[in-house]
Amino acid sequence: MKTRICLLLSVCIIFTVSFAKATENSMNFPAASLSVANANQGRNSITGFVFGESRTPLSEVQVELLDDFYVTISRIKTTGSGLFAFRGLPDGLYNVKVLPYGSDYESQTRSVSLVGLSLIQGRGTVNEQIDFYLKAKRNTNAGPLSAPGVVFVQEVPESAKKLYEAGIEELRNKKENEGFDKLKKSLEIFPDYFLALERLGTEYVVRGHYTPAFILLTKAVEVNPRSFSSLFGLGLALYRLQQIDKAIENLRRATEIYNKSANAYLWLGIALQENKSLPQAETALIQANKLSKGESAEIHWQLARLYKEQKRFPESADELELFLKHKPDAKDVEKIKGMIKTLRQKASGD
Repeated sequence: MKTRICLLLSVCIIFTVSFAKATENSMNFPAASLSVANANQGRNSITGFVFGESRTPLSEVQVELLDDFYVTISRIKTTGSGLFAFRGLPDGLYNVKVLPYGSDYESQTRSVSLVGLSLIQGRGTVNEQIDFYLKAKRNTNAGPLSAPGVVFVQEVPESAKKLYEAGIEELRNKKENEGFDKLKKSLEIFPDYFLALERLGTEYVVRGHYTPAFILLTKAVEVNPRSFSSLFGLGLALYRLQQIDKAIENLRRATEIYNKSANAYLWLGIALQENKSLPQAETALIQANKLSKGESAEIHWQLARLYKEQKRFPESADELELFLKHKPDAKDVEKIKGMIKTLRQKASGD
């Protein structure tokens, strides 16, 4: 009897030991994987590019890394190619926020999950790439010649910035003198303040103050050579000041930077015609007409002038008819109808 009990105890002990070892072995794989996961903590990364319209990379734009509670962890600026990178990150949930301060783009935030994949051999590090394509603001503060998607980042003294913002507010409320005064004071504090130079200069252009507009916008283009509105405004001011060659140069640069402005092509065509560069003027005016979808009476008028100068009388008459179609209340309607009749007669040889 004692012998049988001893044998049963021995079997139980052997079974218990074997089960314990089997259990320990069955836990080895997750434990080893967990140690690999721990080793990979801090080796993850989030990288990407920030683009504006037409996939233009945006440089010097603030990008923030936030945790899942939207607490800021780190902040960097994009490189010249629009690149940003956050490295050495542990596993977790993150938010990446692009803050295009001082530009005409809206901020944008995207969530990123860095989930450790260490259970799969060779995949213990997570490298996520996310690219941002920023949208232009619906900006109620935009200047009279502005185009969407323009971005220029600049460090500005806080006092100058406050005066600029107050000036824009005054202009929005139709308080012109007060607004201009505040913009001027912001420039006294910071003479290279691009947004103030551009806004004040373009406001002067549309009001016919061409000499001060020329001075302000020349400076604005020195600070930011890629500004469509500054180049466009400067071209208009130069045209009105009868500096036609320089006007053409700036208007052409404006259309190269932003090729969707019918008005820019219209004025380029007008300046080229003034300079007797008629084939180039026609190309610019046809592009303006295309961008306006044929709905601009002024473009049809300028094409009529151009075709008449080239003695293309039927086309000139056609354009005048289109002008009257889009502007039936035009001044001297009967006189224009008489011109159309005369052009038709010249075309037929009468």
